[in-house]
Amino acid sequence: MRTTRSPFAHIGHERLVTLCEEALPGLPDIEMLAFYDRGFHVFTIAEGDDEERRSLERAFRQLVTENVRLDGLVRDFGTGELMRTFVMTEDAAVQCGHVFEEEFLIGMTRDLAAAEEMDEQVARLVTRIRTEVYLQADQLPGGRRSPRETPGIEPAVLRTTAGEAADPTLVADLVSCLGSLVDVNDLHYVAVYRDWRFLCAADVIDSPALAPWFGGVEGSEGARKLYQDFASRLRSDLPELAYSLRQLSEAPIRRLVLDVVSGAIYVYPLPGTRGFVVGLTVFQPEVFVAENRLREGLARLSELLGTG
Repeated sequence: MRTTRSPFAHIGHERLVTLCEEALPGLPDIEMLAFYDRGFHVFTIAEGDDEERRSLERAFRQLVTENVRLDGLVRDFGTGELMRTFVMTEDAAVQCGHVFEEEFLIGMTRDLAAAEEMDEQVARLVTRIRTEVYLQADQLPGGRRSPRETPGIEPAVLRTTAGEAADPTLVADLVSCLGSLVDVNDLHYVAVYRDWRFLCAADVIDSPALAPWFGGVEGSEGARKLYQDFASRLRSDLPELAYSLRQLSEAPIRRLVLDVVSGAIYVYPLPGTRGFVVGLTVFQPEVFVAENRLREGLARLSELLGTG
């Protein structure tokens, strides 16, 4: 791979460049790395011709802009800043990792079989830069990949909500599926939308164990409204995000993860329905486990909605 510096690169970036150059040979699933500081491209490490590299650098600069915009939305949840954005389409995957202040590291692959590894490798590299260069704490982007070490929390009372004018039989089947997915230990909230309208949701956020996150003035009902408001924006937010990445991929987004300081929001569009599934956890160590739990139920939800 070859390193290309922009005119905005300065001596303060040299340790970052060296660290990335030394790390990349051991991170084979990353096809390209690009670093941005205050919106300006600083350096890229990649193979391929210069025209393609410059095209992707422009796309990733727009992704940084989208990341900053999305950060402003998720901060309303009270779970901290957006530190990792993972986007996967039908033919590419990219992660935008927040390093420090207004600095971002972006990694990508066009091999979907390597998407998970690329995502984890970029997250580890972001952590190395934070801890070794800026002497900051490890924020555990992506959560813990190893089995849970802490004892399980006692089960919470399940709360379900249905949208207006939703088919009762369909909702009953969906709620049954969602109720089997949510768990107070990791996946705390799941909602289903079709034709951009709210169908139903299930959550365990009334659990006493989650009171530090949901026991404030607005309480759990306020949190549920915030999640629905966020989901209602996806009708415009998903196309805007896809447009920003059009030079990387023109295929539809199939997976979006917004990883914040305390937890993550997961968005899985449902092909052919103008709908999607939204999941959420507020436990940062369980971000990986919670998403896997959500993905286990996607086939059944697609079947119920006629998209399987």
